[in-house]
Amino acid sequence: MSDALWVVGDTCPAARPHPEARTLGDVHHALSVGELRRVRLVPSLGVGPLDWDHLADRIAGAGLVGSVTLAAPPPQPVARAEVSVSAQEDVVVAAPSADHGTVEFALAIAEGNRIMRDHAARGRRLPGQLLVEAALQGLTWAARELYPAERDHPPLQPVLYGFGFEFQRPLFWLPVTVRLTLSEIGPPDPRRRPLNAEIVYLQQERTCARGHVAFQACDPRSVEDTESAQSRTVGAPPTRGRRRTPGEGP
Repeated sequence: MSDALWVVGDTCPAARPHPEARTLGDVHHALSVGELRRVRLVPSLGVGPLDWDHLADRIAGAGLVGSVTLAAPPPQPVARAEVSVSAQEDVVVAAPSADHGTVEFALAIAEGNRIMRDHAARGRRLPGQLLVEAALQGLTWAARELYPAERDHPPLQPVLYGFGFEFQRPLFWLPVTVRLTLSEIGPPDPRRRPLNAEIVYLQQERTCARGHVAFQACDPRSVEDTESAQSRTVGAPPTRGRRRTPGEGP
């Protein structure tokens, strides 16, 4: 029977100490020099669908089909517009599904992801930063999927006003499934809907982190109106009061 080996992205800092995980670059090198035989490769964090296609081509080119086998490819991330990020490589939501008030998706990490670039040098903070980002993007997708905007209205935008997270030693290189359960916490109006989200992060069916977020799913135009009004209030110069005469009380 073939042994299984996790294949993780080259920028994942925590994978190298684990014998059951190899970076994508290491796997390509091992195939080129004939070091891999009778092994089943399984995609993990940092490996995308195109990476898996390239790996299949390398295995075929090395004449190792049947000896080196591939598990199912990693799930496809959603389009960046669905989670309101500016670059496709920053999308961390892949293959989402919705069942009533619960949304579940796989955490995706593409090469060039901005969190990987900004925090890879500080590896201890990296898992937490990614899991929080997954919650924010997942809420964006969930609000639009579960509460679709009316015709000629823009998609709803989550505006957070409270959140908390607890991390229970996630193994960064293992795949992560994110499960969000949304509930309404107040009466909606046409421009905003108050919601609460309970978030569970799973690795190999083990809970590795939890979170809760209180937010409002808003028409983005109402958000712009509110921010504009606040900026005018905050930015207004203080009103000069009448000069007091000596001995006058407050």
